Amino acid sequence: MMNNIKSLVVISCLVAFLPCVLFAEELLSDLTYAVVTPEGFDPDKSYPAVLALPPGDGSRQMVEWAMQGYWGFGKPRGYIVVNPVAPDGVLFFDGAEEKIPVLLDEIAREYKIEGERFHIAGISNGGISAFRIAEAHPKRFCSLAAFPGFPANDRDFDRLADIQAIPMLLVVGEQDGRWVGRMRETQQRISDLGGDASLNVLPGIGHSVRNGFSPDELFSWFDKHREACRSQ
Repeated sequence: MMNNIKSLVVISCLVAFLPCVLFAEELLSDLTYAVVTPEGFDPDKSYPAVLALPPGDGSRQMVEWAMQGYWGFGKPRGYIVVNPVAPDGVLFFDGAEEKIPVLLDEIAREYKIEGERFHIAGISNGGISAFRIAEAHPKRFCSLAAFPGFPANDRDFDRLADIQAIPMLLVVGEQDGRWVGRMRETQQRISDLGGDASLNVLPGIGHSVRNGFSPDELFSWFDKHREACRSQ
């Protein structure tokens, strides 16, 4: 797959669990992303798609870490997974979120997306980013998973009403300090609004949930909410 948008750099993940390789030259923009495509990918077929926001500083290294831990597993599960890199270290809740609509438009042109809507998910800072982006563009998303993650500030918390109709999965380690409390507050707020948010607090786990929350659990949860993407 070659990209026709000159303002984007693309990293192609040709084989799950292997490092991504750069195959397009950087031109006008600093937005870089990796794409996982399903096994036996057919360009004429529609697939469920996930926008996956990276942890930490959002660097390419963090994207590759997350792909090895979670997003590469989208390949055998039949998912397209889009993994943007934070441009110049600007996080996706600190200004870089403004670039996401262009990315989603490009992916929608390149691939047939099931229901023309995305699942959105993120790890740590990526989970915080997922709330910011979903609240800004609620009609583009049909589920949200944060492991962990919560609204970045009071304004984002107040805007949870804008996404209360989106089913959410919140996963946090029991030993993850303030993250546990903030995610409990988030789950309670969504529940009070009449929404569907499940909270899974993992015993004996700290900030990284990789040892308590598997890729299979994650994609099985997405599978349960694919109908939300197909329903407009």
